[in-house]
Amino acid sequence: MLVMATLPILDWNDSLLRDLQHAPKGKRAHIYAAIMMIDPFACWEDIAESLKNAGITGVINFPPASMIERSVTGEPVDTGQELELRRMEWFASLGFKTLFAVAKDCGITSAERRLGSHLQGIVYLPEETLALSISDEMELVRLGQHGSSIPKLTLLGGTALRRPVRKR
Repeated sequence: MLVMATLPILDWNDSLLRDLQHAPKGKRAHIYAAIMMIDPFACWEDIAESLKNAGITGVINFPPASMIERSVTGEPVDTGQELELRRMEWFASLGFKTLFAVAKDCGITSAERRLGSHLQGIVYLPEETLALSISDEMELVRLGQHGSSIPKLTLLGGTALRRPVRKR
């Protein structure tokens, strides 16, 4: 199994911790910290404490492990998703709300089952989403419920199932 080398280039979780040190204090009910849940070097207790000190009450696994974790043949593997789910369960046990990012439909059921009432929504980010240009105008849009009461979201401009706009 190979993992894309993102940590040696940029330690996203360390960047989050540094930014949280300078964040103004106060409750941020609708802010979710994007955390690389498969980081083998993170001190999870420090991250949780820093989030609580900054008033952040939610977490999301970003990027989803299935986007960056590949086998020798280049196929996605599911070991990272299992680790993400365990870490998300741990954050939920501390009282954090969770959003779960998935790159494939098959991860949705696992997240719903494992995270239960702590799960605020699923963010569907297929690999094509990586081709989107980052801008101030990006937003999450709702997908259909697909038989579940948990909201499903995706980035506007991704592969979301959009309603066609009719000209009148």
